[in-house]
Amino acid sequence: MAAPTQYAPDIVMILHSDGFFSCSSVRLTGVITYFNNNKKLPVYLDSFNQYRMNKKYNTDVTFQYYEHYNSVDESITYTHTIDYDENKQFVFYKNLDFDAITPFVRKYFSPSVFVRDKITHIIKKYDIDFDNTCTLFHRGQDKVTETKICTHEEKIEKARELLRQHPQLRFMIQSDETDFIEKAKKAFPENAFCCEDEIIHMKQDPTVQVHKVNRDDIENSSQNFLAITNIMSRCKHVIMSSGNCDLWVALYRGNADNLIQYYDGVWD
Repeated sequence: MAAPTQYAPDIVMILHSDGFFSCSSVRLTGVITYFNNNKKLPVYLDSFNQYRMNKKYNTDVTFQYYEHYNSVDESITYTHTIDYDENKQFVFYKNLDFDAITPFVRKYFSPSVFVRDKITHIIKKYDIDFDNTCTLFHRGQDKVTETKICTHEEKIEKARELLRQHPQLRFMIQSDETDFIEKAKKAFPENAFCCEDEIIHMKQDPTVQVHKVNRDDIENSSQNFLAITNIMSRCKHVIMSSGNCDLWVALYRGNADNLIQYYDGVWD
């Protein structure tokens, strides 16, 4: 089996392809590993083989999702070895070195113009006031095979606790599980919304990966999910778990402030 990443002078080639944010986590790992070893950024980052589940044809779709790194004005200078790899999806995110990692996120993972347009549309459509919104995020389905997942009820109870402290809060519900969405909407009928037109969700089934559903519209659906992930990261509060989707909410956030996280059976 080929290594997930190959390195050559000035070049990083990422061969790993799985779920969308799994691809992004490995892509970020490839760049940071090269940077740690060479004390400079690569000249060329080849992601052609990535995002296979998120494209209809065998083309490089990276820049349908992300701005080209050469177009992003972000100065990154080596000062120390950066502690990051794709396994950081399973840690408490308060322990991430955001100061070191965030410049790489901005340079290589800033949303493309297509995704930025979706972000603007969704914010306007759902009238999102970030200062008074809490992300209520539950990544379920097959994720249970990788890490401990809290129950729907436990996560909703955390939201109730937060609402008692901040009665003005509105919850942005996001999940790949229809059951969670329905329970959360029932728990907060007057102060919650879900971008149901933009996301794919289905009845709970740990054998299914949601991104393998609705293949006919996969690129649009994936852009929607990236837009929603960016929006979730900007909310005043976030209730989440662990995994690549959760990790990228934190990475786009650039900090762990007001982040309530469930990981390995513990809330923090």
